[in-house]
Amino acid sequence: MNKALLNRRLRKVHLWLGTVIGLQVGLWLISGLFMTWFPIETVRGEHLQAEHEPSSLVWSDYEVDLAGAIAKVDEPIERATAIVLNKEPIWQLTQEESTWLVHAKSGFVISPLADNWARDLAAASYIGGGEITTVALLTDPPQEYGRAGPVWRVDFGPTERASFYVDASTGEVRAVRTLLWRTFDFMWGLHIMDWSTRENFNSWWLKMTASLAVLFFLAGLGLVVLRWSGVNSRHP
Repeated sequence: MNKALLNRRLRKVHLWLGTVIGLQVGLWLISGLFMTWFPIETVRGEHLQAEHEPSSLVWSDYEVDLAGAIAKVDEPIERATAIVLNKEPIWQLTQEESTWLVHAKSGFVISPLADNWARDLAAASYIGGGEITTVALLTDPPQEYGRAGPVWRVDFGPTERASFYVDASTGEVRAVRTLLWRTFDFMWGLHIMDWSTRENFNSWWLKMTASLAVLFFLAGLGLVVLRWSGVNSRHP
């Protein structure tokens, strides 16, 4: 095959491949640039979260000991931990994937947490300039939470908007979601070509488009080689 014919065919291949994958290549570049622009700590909303110092408690001062707390649950317990929630002493009792919270003073089982607990825990963790706007208990939380419910979503605004997700079983702030995080998540979906779950980066769409992009690069490289070989042949 002579160089002229090879050049024409490579040009056609390069043109068609560029037409087919050009949009996605552009989205890769735009989404990749966006995701490298912001520190991941800012994306996760860590700048809006307070750092809590560990609190020590003298448990002998409280009415309910560990045996009494377990008796309140009446379930086989695998692990028991003394924790502090909203400056209150709490027994955290765990069995497989289930968790119970027993107030060490009153002896009441307080999980799943009531809305006032969720409000206080979220407010204690939030250091932005907004205020609580909405509080909702979600048994089927949205995809952005990334875990099963039940969970309290506490929204802050109108400045430094953020959604704090407080686990209704453990009282932990499991996630912080901001507009930046949601935009980042959308860009990530574009980047890996998983527009629904945004978790599968081994899809056939991605593999096929990446393969076509490699062919696009090779065709362009072939055109460059032919171009330079032609120049060198005219200028010995």
